Amino acid sequence: MRPHSVVAAFVAANLLMGSVPSLAQAPDCYLPEKPFDYHLPKSDPLYEYAREEFQTYLEDLESYMRCLEQARGGAFRDLSEGYEEYRRIYGSDAVLRSPSPSDPAHR
Repeated sequence: MRPHSVVAAFVAANLLMGSVPSLAQAPDCYLPEKPFDYHLPKSDPLYEYAREEFQTYLEDLESYMRCLEQARGGAFRDLSEGYEEYRRIYGSDAVLRSPSPSDPAHR
């Protein structure tokens, strides 16, 4: 079976079972690179360029933070939808385990 046939079969099976796999992906969020701190006096011809570069960095940083918030919101939606499906499938056996205090991944 070819790979795209496997995907089509998976999607069809999920549709028949009443669940739709999440095709949405988290956005790609890129942390902007902080510009070099030139410490230029206002009289320097490059002062305005350096100031503008830093301003652009701050604007890009704000966009990065919005992107992270969007990704976080999507992750919460996916978690909620996944848990609802888990509860639908497993009923009263659908319980979430509490992380172990000794598990380093949950510190």
